[in-house]
Amino acid sequence: MAIDVVDAVRLAKANRRRDRRLLECQEELDQRAVDENAALQKARQTLFDEALLPFRDAFRRLKGVDLVELTAIERPAAGSKVGIGPRQPRKSAVTVAAVSALAGAALLVVGGPPLVGYVAEAGAYRAVRTFGSASTGRAIKRLSGAAARNATEAWFGRGPVAAGGGGRAAGKRVLSEIHATSANLTRNAIVKWQIQTLGDGEREKARDLDRRETAMSEAQDAASALHERSKDMQRVLQDLQFTLVRRLPSFTALVEECDDLARYDFRRRSEVATMVDLDGLAVMVMNCPIIDAEERMTEGSGRVIAAVEARLRAMQTE
Repeated sequence: MAIDVVDAVRLAKANRRRDRRLLECQEELDQRAVDENAALQKARQTLFDEALLPFRDAFRRLKGVDLVELTAIERPAAGSKVGIGPRQPRKSAVTVAAVSALAGAALLVVGGPPLVGYVAEAGAYRAVRTFGSASTGRAIKRLSGAAARNATEAWFGRGPVAAGGGGRAAGKRVLSEIHATSANLTRNAIVKWQIQTLGDGEREKARDLDRRETAMSEAQDAASALHERSKDMQRVLQDLQFTLVRRLPSFTALVEECDDLARYDFRRRSEVATMVDLDGLAVMVMNCPIIDAEERMTEGSGRVIAAVEARLRAMQTE
């Protein structure tokens, strides 16, 4: 039994450590999601404020714009979710009280064995009073009061002292032994059953922790992949911002010099078209989610990033 108690205590403590590690991993993933969301939102906001708004202000001053239209875009909303949020692992009910109860088997027994011992003692006493006989040969059940009690106790003491028995004192000791023996046997049975029950519960918690650890490992892998996708998205947003801001002074000067698109030559029209193209790429990236409704990384975000990067490289050679 002692080995069972030690094993159960060790398993309970191990379950507590595993549960604590899972909660710490969960907190780390949640914090990573918050940080990446904030970084991506900052990149979107900067692109919007420093590149898209100034470009559109200048573009609206152009007259006769009938070749292109700008896609509507709203200011990025703070707090939109872009990070992954792993499912919350359930906290195991592995409490200090449970470990303490396992460590001290006496704490597992609350009132039951003493009551059983008393019942055993009372049962034996009633049986002798019903079926036993006094030293005189008279049935004890025909006696009453002190005479019946004295005869019953003397019976357990193997008769009165005068007849060579142990008398009432010996009988009382026998009754006490019946009480103690019954209580101890019952206590041992209860302790064994409760330890087995608690051990089974801890083993089930361990199996649940196995499942949670597998799910957490998958969530960590997904979070790592999402982290890389988020970094790629931020880089593309920054590249678009840099390109738009770099071209913006030339475009603004072009509009200030002449605000009638119909009077532009091929070179100036090409410059307008390039800026509109960059604007469209920026809108496409800003509106592209990197996770879906089920918090899985979208394949479309990878394709958008690749397409925008290819277009930016092509513009450098034009």
